[in-house]
Amino acid sequence: MDRELHDRRPVPPRLIVGASIAVLGVVLTLDRLGLVNANQVLRMWPAVLILVGLEHYLHPRDGRSSTRGIVWMALGGWLLLYSMGAVTVHIWDLFWPAVLILVGTNLVMQTLRSSAPSGEDQSQRLSIFAVLGGAKRINAGPFHGGEITALMGGAQVDLRQATIERGAEAAVDIFGVMGGIEIIVPPDWTISTPVMSILGAIEDKRLAPLPGAPTATSGAPAPRLVLRGLVMLGNVTLRG
Repeated sequence: MDRELHDRRPVPPRLIVGASIAVLGVVLTLDRLGLVNANQVLRMWPAVLILVGLEHYLHPRDGRSSTRGIVWMALGGWLLLYSMGAVTVHIWDLFWPAVLILVGTNLVMQTLRSSAPSGEDQSQRLSIFAVLGGAKRINAGPFHGGEITALMGGAQVDLRQATIERGAEAAVDIFGVMGGIEIIVPPDWTISTPVMSILGAIEDKRLAPLPGAPTATSGAPAPRLVLRGLVMLGNVTLRG
């Protein structure tokens, strides 16, 4: 049974939203005809969020789709219970306390996992902490990752002169709140961005390789840069 659910063709979330809008129109029409009470039916609107979350959870499109699905289902479930009167605390009353917990926990976890192993050259790691201001770094030579923190500020990192061994990867922990982070990378690097974005954006503005441009001939995989962490009310921009 579970295998059949996972093997089904994914349902696009916009299909769920579109069908919900059409159902809303039908309900309002029936309400005008006196056949149903629209106020009672429309109290079930958070079920749409639950359906979208369920689709993300059953058919993940990337490494974080399942997590987003759980968040959507939890949000929709809480709003549905509130709409039905089963709970009296509105979810927005818990929003900012939850944000503070998330931000603090994320900072602690980033600090713990980004500590360089003993004996590693700290000059090969990136470290930026920008608060109410800007910071710019140019890294050259071997690159082993690092961390970028931007609180109501901006940070720009130029890694075009940095090197990662082919087949290896370097991870950069990102924490941005109401700020912008710009990272310039070499054209032959592959980028992975498992960054949690809350009212923010992650934009890849790298130029595509020109047709016929020379490529590496080595059989080893390309160097890989992993960007992970949290961005809230801000953006991360990748440039080449």
